[in-house]
Amino acid sequence: MAKGIYERSGKNGDVTYYIRYQVDGTDIKERVGRKSRGFTREMAKDALKSRLGDIAQGHFNLEKVRKPVPFSKLVEKYKEFAAGYKRGWETEKYIVEEFASLFGDTPLAEVTTWQIEKWKAEAGKRLNPVTVNRRLTVIKHMFKKAVEWDLVKSNPATSVKRFAVTSERTRFLTQDEIRSLLAECQEQVTSPWLLPLVTLALNAGMRQGELLKLKWENVDLERESITIIQSKTLRRKTIAINQQAREALNWLQENRYGELLFMWPWGIPIGKVTVYDAFKKACRAAKIDDFRFHDLRHTFASHLVMAGVDLVTVKELLGHKTINMTNRYTHLAQEHKAQAVAKLEDRYKAGENETQSATVSPELKEAINAVLTPKLEQNRNIFLVRRGRGLGIVNDFKVELEAASGFEPLHRGFADLSLNHLGTPPSKRQLT
Repeated sequence: MAKGIYERSGKNGDVTYYIRYQVDGTDIKERVGRKSRGFTREMAKDALKSRLGDIAQGHFNLEKVRKPVPFSKLVEKYKEFAAGYKRGWETEKYIVEEFASLFGDTPLAEVTTWQIEKWKAEAGKRLNPVTVNRRLTVIKHMFKKAVEWDLVKSNPATSVKRFAVTSERTRFLTQDEIRSLLAECQEQVTSPWLLPLVTLALNAGMRQGELLKLKWENVDLERESITIIQSKTLRRKTIAINQQAREALNWLQENRYGELLFMWPWGIPIGKVTVYDAFKKACRAAKIDDFRFHDLRHTFASHLVMAGVDLVTVKELLGHKTINMTNRYTHLAQEHKAQAVAKLEDRYKAGENETQSATVSPELKEAINAVLTPKLEQNRNIFLVRRGRGLGIVNDFKVELEAASGFEPLHRGFADLSLNHLGTPPSKRQLT
């Protein structure tokens, strides 16, 4: 763009003076005023000199010079952009409307970092930190596009940090909870499609949006597979069908009302709000707390890991782009292995008890105490010698012990080592 002063004549013959200059590579055109209102070319020259002086001294503020752009204008342009570009726009549009109500027609240049920080703090008091972070991501992206579209010079949300989230949610159902939930889903007479919907989610690991948009043309019952384009990654994924999923699909086929699997008898697709209400009702009836429909996908993955399926396979079944998302289930594999190893402790302890019981029985201990305790001083030469699987008890009162204990005389596996029976050591001649 040429720099300097230029004039523009209107239909009524009036002249308007403009000045043009450049700041940080950005071309600026600024209106000075009309001739009919007393502005002259000399005044335009003075205005240009003043602007160039401010730029040289670093005092120039572009936002004060340019025509203010209201936040509502950004909302309008962002809606046009996101509606045809962002996959999650159906959910995100409500967040955009929230910010539209918050800032209204406030000029973009006047929206400050402090205002966004204040909104974040207030939202954090009533919303989950993860939810606030998602909304903060939206306002950050809106101002990022505003900078790209030359509506504002800088992004005031750039330095606003997201809430720290300690861990990702991995809530999943136990086997008993699964049975209870499926039983309650079957009782939902007004929502007969809920049982096959939950069954497919538990056995295929599909997202709610993928299930509600699933068409019969993507289901191959002969090959027992479902092929979809993932809503989140836009990658093609083929899902194997097990017996429970097959039974759910058979019911849906018998009650088919259109090209989608989940439709009302009058041909209208079942919506997310309807699913939310029916699913929450079933969870309450099953006494399952803090559980969302998406947690069925976590249940699918968690039980695969606890069944011994490796993480790489689980990653493929879930359709994760990288293994990082699947690593959230690593602790389940470790905990399950720890529980398996812990079972050895009980087994080892049981083995020790069996060994002790086989070595000295309670009956034998009672017999020993009955005979030996009264005659302790006379039996200082008694030895209990272990050989084979038992104890050899040999002394001068051997007969009394056998009679009191009721045991037969000890023969095989025992040695008579009483000092009274050792006799004299054999001579060298006897040994030879």
